[in-house]
Amino acid sequence: MSDPLSDTPDPSPDPPEDTGKQTRGLQEALTAERTRRQEMEARLSSFEAAQKKRDEDEARKRGEFEQLYTVASTKLDTVTAELDTYKARETARVESVTAENKARLERLPENFRALVPSGLDPDAARQQIARLESVLSTNTPTGGIPPRGLKPSQEKIPESVIRDAERLGYTDHRKYYELVYKPRQERKKG
Repeated sequence: MSDPLSDTPDPSPDPPEDTGKQTRGLQEALTAERTRRQEMEARLSSFEAAQKKRDEDEARKRGEFEQLYTVASTKLDTVTAELDTYKARETARVESVTAENKARLERLPENFRALVPSGLDPDAARQQIARLESVLSTNTPTGGIPPRGLKPSQEKIPESVIRDAERLGYTDHRKYYELVYKPRQERKKG
């Protein structure tokens, strides 16, 4: 007997008449089975093609993700380096301001030092010390009454000049005003 799934027809002699219906039924079943197998093979090949395309797409996406990861990692490294630089600068600036504040605070009279709270950050302490220094430099007592004995010709020193004098290391603001600032202004006018 031949294999029912093979594609070659059975070389057996013609069957008798009563087996003709049976043979035709078997041939129709064989034809139907072949058709089903061909449909299944077509579906399998289309499924395999779709799977291959999906695998290629995933591989391409992985490559893109790797590229994106590389770019993001490079940016992160750059930003981290910049952040470290800024942190170092800020630390140096805060240390400098703290040292400056300490020196300026020691130049204030004892009763004014207590007006600068110890828990302030360096920038706020700098502002508080500047306010206290401006009170001292106005040549008027806290009550607002000018002291006796001021010469009428004595000019008031602007706040910017006082800050410049302190920045340049002058302890006497009036001396800086008379020797440096005032002659410079007169030269500009003339």
